Amino acid sequence: MLRISKVKAALASAVALTLIAGGAASSASADTQTTSAPPSLESMYLWNSDETLLTSSSTIGWGQQVLGYPKDTNFTDYDTYFQAPAQAAQPYVFLSPRGKELQPLEWVSKAINGFAPGTKTVLTPNLAPENTAGVNLASVKANGGQYSLGLAFTDQNAAAVYGVTFVHITVQPGGNYTYEPTTYVTEPPAPTGDSKDINISADVQEAPGALTFTVPTSSVALTTAINSTTQLSESTGSISGINVADTRRTADRKGWDLTQSVDNFVSGSNTIDKKNFGVKVTKTAGSAATAGAEQVAGTAVYPSPFATAGVGTSTEPDTKLNADLKLVAPAGTPAGTYTSKLTLTLVSK
Repeated sequence: MLRISKVKAALASAVALTLIAGGAASSASADTQTTSAPPSLESMYLWNSDETLLTSSSTIGWGQQVLGYPKDTNFTDYDTYFQAPAQAAQPYVFLSPRGKELQPLEWVSKAINGFAPGTKTVLTPNLAPENTAGVNLASVKANGGQYSLGLAFTDQNAAAVYGVTFVHITVQPGGNYTYEPTTYVTEPPAPTGDSKDINISADVQEAPGALTFTVPTSSVALTTAINSTTQLSESTGSISGINVADTRRTADRKGWDLTQSVDNFVSGSNTIDKKNFGVKVTKTAGSAATAGAEQVAGTAVYPSPFATAGVGTSTEPDTKLNADLKLVAPAGTPAGTYTSKLTLTLVSK
């Protein structure tokens, strides 16, 4: 009931105002219409007094009470006003030939409206053509035609128009009409113009680069303990951070092989055959490389592959490798400090 009362109050206010409006003489007729028009300041939709939206397919009676609103939703909130330009002194409801919205002397009819107190805004104006006045209004109702219906923001006497918000209506002989909602587009239109293609070519070069590798240490001291099960002497250790870098040009990346060779372990006149020295390689980085097969202490074979990489360009040109080392001394091997040499050799394929 409260919302309906708001509508009724708005209608009563609009009717009271329009009763004091005078008509403006016009020489326009329904037979001489123009489809050109200035831009509407805002969107405008027409609503029934029962708070239902009128659409472009709705047939509206000449005297039917219709309310203008800037939105096609949430009408019952009554929180969206039409905004007038700052210099406007008075709002008018007007009916004009299309294209004549900014020319008050060409209007068919008009009716004074009112701003919300203390503002330059208008809430739900009553836009029924029957509530406007003008000497040609009866002719428009009788003959029909295409017109603009809406709000004009003017000086005090409607001599100068500073902006308009309106819809287009099509009047049938007898006064019934349909309308086209005005949808205000805030985005600027896409610029128009021509485009032309320019082909660009460039000779790209690659730095030569290199195939290199580094080993983080030049000596490893193994840690020895007696295996409780086999009662054999086992010496273990590791090398971490062996790095192979292949930064060669794409066409030069043919792959590479990193091989290992081991000397026999010697302590004075005593020797431990190199087959008793095991090496297990693991790869921690480098998508194009593969670690070599484990050489197991007791059956190890040298020289043997330490790691290898195939032809092509890797997204990880650096290959990082670790090696676990293990020497198992055969039974009966005299105690002592045994030394050997592990040699890594990198060659391009």
